[in-house]
Amino acid sequence: MKILYHHRTLGDGAEGIHIREMVKAFRALGHEVMVIGPTGETPHESSRKARMLGKVKQFVPQALYELLEIFYTGHCAWKTFRAIGAFRPDFIYDRYITFNAGTILAGRLCRVPVCLEVNAPLAMERSVQRDERLIFRRIAARLERWICSNATQTMVVSTPLKQYLESIGVPGEKCTVMPNGVDPGRFTPRVRDMVLLGELGIPKESFIVGFTGVLRSWHGLDLLLDTFANMTRKECAAFLLIVGDGPYRKPLEKRIDELGLGRSICITGRIPHERVPDYVSLFDVAVSPRATFYASPMKVIEYMALGKPVVVPATLNFLDIIDDRIEGITFEDGNTAALEQALVYLCQEPELCRQLGVRARQKVERRLNWRWNANEVCQRFSP
Repeated sequence: MKILYHHRTLGDGAEGIHIREMVKAFRALGHEVMVIGPTGETPHESSRKARMLGKVKQFVPQALYELLEIFYTGHCAWKTFRAIGAFRPDFIYDRYITFNAGTILAGRLCRVPVCLEVNAPLAMERSVQRDERLIFRRIAARLERWICSNATQTMVVSTPLKQYLESIGVPGEKCTVMPNGVDPGRFTPRVRDMVLLGELGIPKESFIVGFTGVLRSWHGLDLLLDTFANMTRKECAAFLLIVGDGPYRKPLEKRIDELGLGRSICITGRIPHERVPDYVSLFDVAVSPRATFYASPMKVIEYMALGKPVVVPATLNFLDIIDDRIEGITFEDGNTAALEQALVYLCQEPELCRQLGVRARQKVERRLNWRWNANEVCQRFSP
């Protein structure tokens, strides 16, 4: 089939990975893909246009920037209309972004079905942000409901996100839950890198609890620190390895000093994405203490692909990904004692850790991968 893929992003971060992996998966299945959008398929780091667009977003006043987003609907509709005429796609795959109804309008005009990928309730999310709070919130909310309701099929990354869209009036039968994936060929289990272990100053006998990602307050790292402080008082030679950097690093380091945990915790700073598996290879267990209610955390699926048991809150978005005591262990959201109990239990049961990791890898190979997602989409639009 021919697939016209549209996105309105700079192609960086997790969204860039998602875009490139889905395009690659469609092509690996034998489909022809044409990508349209501000940066096309060009990675953010090497794109002059992406750098220019990033500066526009940084320096243009918020109200003007939102007006430009709204006007993009017309530009997108025209660009999509022209691409349909030249490419003749079987369907359009659109990554949802605030205010943009252009893809849906062009698809309707040309009678081409549209598959909408929704990763977040952006109108709601951007309405509560402190630094970039939406000015035209009502327009964004109404357009979000209309766009998600009028796509041929709306693919959402989690059950809570589907529930949220239904709560604002999107028909439930329009929405299908499809969690994020990973490339199991890139993220493969590997032996522990003992050289790296030494460079980080981690004792070889340690039970290593790990986390990867941008350090932000909502990731629940305070919860993890309090849990870890309790663990170190018990008979468990634990070490906490935090792989990443971000705006919450200084408050974390201050808290680490207050708890007297400096010798048992390492924060690596920013690590290139391609090197993350080397660091995860050091983990005995990987933790995601918290996530936004609608998210499908890609990091958890990467942990699983690398054969690591995961410990996550027992919330619906995580339960879309793992089964408790099968690929990992869940704990009551926000409960320090429950998280501690899960980690101490795994510390004392190395064979269970191994079994959970093996089954986690098997689930990624079977289901939680980009090719499965791409195939699921294509089956819905095949002639």
